[in-house]
Amino acid sequence: MQKIEKLNLGSGDDIRPGYVNVDFEKFKGVDKIWDLNKIPYPFKDNQFNEIIMKNLLEHLDDAYKVMLEIHRISKKGALIHIRTPHFSSNNAWGDLQHKRGFNSETFKNSNMSDKFEILAQRITFPHIRFFMRSLAKINPVFYEKHFAYIFPAVDLVTKLRVKK
Repeated sequence: MQKIEKLNLGSGDDIRPGYVNVDFEKFKGVDKIWDLNKIPYPFKDNQFNEIIMKNLLEHLDDAYKVMLEIHRISKKGALIHIRTPHFSSNNAWGDLQHKRGFNSETFKNSNMSDKFEILAQRITFPHIRFFMRSLAKINPVFYEKHFAYIFPAVDLVTKLRVKK
């Protein structure tokens, strides 16, 4: 049976059994301490079948280079799960450690479409703005251009498949 290699980057205290948990701080259960701004990462080419990055990319200096590194360490067909603050969210800019916000076009631009296929993407909202979910699901760009600053979102949740 083939061993499934899974990576939880920027794990913090969200330690996941069956994953290599990586963070720059030594939380209980972290397997590898690493500054994720330091590229290359200490992993082999084509090592992982699945990578989770939950509330990580917004903290890093160069998200584009990080995504290239994610591509390098991922196997063909690997699944990449990303959660970032949506640019309209207070969460995107309310933390001094956040360097950028993200929108529905982020992973379609910057030559990312050559390296990753977007399998699913959704913009999340607080319960009080539930009525915006349908519009953002049907036409995320229209929502972002016309309503994002009136009815701010919370997060952008993206699932990618690695192309090689």
